Amino acid sequence: MPDFGKALRTLRRDAGAAPSSPSLFSIAEQLRFIRSQSQAPRSVLPFGEVHSNALGSHYFMHNVYDADYFHGKVRLGRFSSPDLAGLMMLMQEKGTVPHRDRIVFLDTETTGIQSGTGICPFLVGIGYFSGDDFHMVQYFIRDFDEEPSMLLALGEQLSRFDLAITYNGAAFDLPLLETRFTLARLDSPFEPMSHFDLLFTARKLWRQGHGSCRLVALERELLSFVRGPDVAGAMIPRAYFEYLQRRTSSVLYSVFTHNVYDVVSLAALTVHACDRVMLEPAALDDPLDLYSLARVLETSANWRRAIEIYDMALAGGVEEPIRKKTLENLAVACRRAGQHDRTREICAELMRYPEFSMAGYEGAAIYHERVAPDYDEALRVLEEGLARAESQRCRTMLQSRWDRLQQKRLI
Repeated sequence: MPDFGKALRTLRRDAGAAPSSPSLFSIAEQLRFIRSQSQAPRSVLPFGEVHSNALGSHYFMHNVYDADYFHGKVRLGRFSSPDLAGLMMLMQEKGTVPHRDRIVFLDTETTGIQSGTGICPFLVGIGYFSGDDFHMVQYFIRDFDEEPSMLLALGEQLSRFDLAITYNGAAFDLPLLETRFTLARLDSPFEPMSHFDLLFTARKLWRQGHGSCRLVALERELLSFVRGPDVAGAMIPRAYFEYLQRRTSSVLYSVFTHNVYDVVSLAALTVHACDRVMLEPAALDDPLDLYSLARVLETSANWRRAIEIYDMALAGGVEEPIRKKTLENLAVACRRAGQHDRTREICAELMRYPEFSMAGYEGAAIYHERVAPDYDEALRVLEEGLARAESQRCRTMLQSRWDRLQQKRLI
């Protein structure tokens, strides 16, 4: 069991003090923290009610967003199970997609940022659709002895759903909650459920163009949603321990808001990800985002669509070194589609690059061997590639093709 007493004693020693090490939090985070303290309502907990069950009691909050609610520029009511099924299939995610009302979005706030049996989820937020409305529910424990009651109620609620959507939940939220259910001697509601961790999809679609794939960064850049003053994630455990010690903490109120934003932004970002792969991209889309989308499409049944998206990325002015990678991927896709003249043109451009391009020389050699056919020109291309190749792996591959082609020419 976690040594919460030790944590509380540590908190008492430095109660009211700012973080002792400047490396713990940035200046911006500390300023947001101070601002949130001065602006937060006097009430410690948001409006809610105490729920009781066979294992005790816990605090419960419930809010409803109607069908016309916009989170940034995304209307939540547009969330569609068929679109989600298309997204998950494209991302090669396992599991079936149920009706929209059987899907739940989940996020936790805990007493620590590392995983392990000593970490306790003191606040669990879930969001789900019921009819046209989006419901936001939060379960909070006012002390550690309320955790079993909270888990029992949470498990009963989650048993209504067949698919859970999280953001980094595969590495943190779900393993943590499953551990807590086990320690409380309760059945885990996640065992019969499918799980979709949107973080991996976000990285595939947006890491090239946006760098950071933190939920807060993507909701600002993609959803046009700005949280305003927000408690830093690393400060959330401290806010809860302060509440346990003093039964008052203006910062804790902002933790509930933080959790709401995480869940609602997760739902809105899921809608946006579905749009990214299901709708036709626009010519003014970020070229790096187009490049990322084409890379995803390359490995799908709809791989021919990648050619069009790669061309859009090039037309949009994608810069080096991604431009070279775009041309290399496009050469392979065009050859696969039987667009041989286009393949030859792209390979010729790649061979003119100052940096060696394996895809360029290999593609040109294949064209001259199989399409032209012109074995002498194919051998010349391979010899030029061998002279420029920088890695042993590339030299071995080109040499193997050269040897085979020499034998084929002599037959």
